[in-house]
Amino acid sequence: MELCFWDDCYSLFVKHLQGGGAYAANTSIAYGGDTAAFIAYLKGKNKGADDTGQFDIQSYLITLRRTGLKSSSIARKLEAIKMFFDYLVSIKKLRGNPVRQIEPIKVEPYRARYLSEEEARFLIESGWTGQGLQDNRDRAMIEVYYNCGLRLSELVGMDLGDLGFGNNIIKVFGKGGKYRIVPVGDQTIKAVNRYLVERENLLAKLNIKDEQAVFLNTRGGRLSARGAARIVKAHLLKCSEKTGLSTHSLRHSFTTHLLTAGANLRAVQQMLGHASLKTTQKYSHITTGRLISIYKRAHPRAEAE
Repeated sequence: MELCFWDDCYSLFVKHLQGGGAYAANTSIAYGGDTAAFIAYLKGKNKGADDTGQFDIQSYLITLRRTGLKSSSIARKLEAIKMFFDYLVSIKKLRGNPVRQIEPIKVEPYRARYLSEEEARFLIESGWTGQGLQDNRDRAMIEVYYNCGLRLSELVGMDLGDLGFGNNIIKVFGKGGKYRIVPVGDQTIKAVNRYLVERENLLAKLNIKDEQAVFLNTRGGRLSARGAARIVKAHLLKCSEKTGLSTHSLRHSFTTHLLTAGANLRAVQQMLGHASLKTTQKYSHITTGRLISIYKRAHPRAEAE
């Protein structure tokens, strides 16, 4: 009977994650899954609420590490468990949170994969025919993705009403249900406008009215995140031989290129939609190394005589 306690608490926690828009959908799913796996572990050990403590959590972390998980993944799972127990304390299901007695997991410094400026220029400017719906859509999509530093979900979630091209801006619906304004360049606006002509032709041909999504599939519906990811990844492979590049690499490239050029960190934070400046600062090690290299090449007193 005691083990049913965990199932009841889990149901309440999932509703908490999904309610109020405080957490993005992917975050809710990830934290919910991490918590469910931990509860399954406790039930397998026949652990109820009264006899679950610090050592049980540490034992679980050791089990995770033996599966070969990276420290960053284990740290995220520990954060989910901590949130779970904090929530149970807040609704008076538990008196204390045993996770708070555990030292944070040391995570290796973040290493973002990104394109060089030359690779980004090749990605944007080369290999396009300028003909047809798909070619114009793909170029416009990649232009917006790189030029505005969006997340993939934000890219495919864009609606026509979000385009404020008269003021060189777009409105982005981001994590936590928050909107932000992001500047957009003239070349990107031209690419999107070329695509919008093809978009209207498609909708007219299919006799579809009132479709608000900016980026469409060939059936006239909103392009899925999976479909967009497949397109972006294919073009990334054409412009670079680097391994480990992902769709998120365009967002990393946007950030790295701005910071390397001297952009204000807080301005970049706002454009990215980061809730914390610390999240943006994780790119500092990338830009610092490059700036030192530029300094050594350019400054007459940089090298020892």
